[in-house]
Amino acid sequence: MGLFDKFKGKKGTTDWSNAYTATPKFYGKPDGTPFGAFALTEGTETVLPKLPQNEYRVEGKVLTEWKLVLVSTTKDAIIGDVDYFVALRNIEKYALDSKEDSVLVKKLSLSELESLRG
Repeated sequence: MGLFDKFKGKKGTTDWSNAYTATPKFYGKPDGTPFGAFALTEGTETVLPKLPQNEYRVEGKVLTEWKLVLVSTTKDAIIGDVDYFVALRNIEKYALDSKEDSVLVKKLSLSELESLRG
């Protein structure tokens, strides 16, 4: 069994139970258009939804804009934000497991978190 066999449909027994399940915060742009944001924090195993627009609404409306806010515990600060869907593609290399509607992201180091800024 090779290292990459787990990516060929062979499922391991990854434990999702201790991971933080990210929940969105909602904000308004200067023009009043709402957008959603999830935080990804350094050193925290995190579950992120693949399609947040299918799960969350603001006043019954689907949001088209989503951000991933990158939070550093080393710097005790927000180090940036990126388009959520671009970030999800880049996060694939840090995924421990994936389900149909969500992805489990490993605990990221500061340098790994910074790499998501693009």
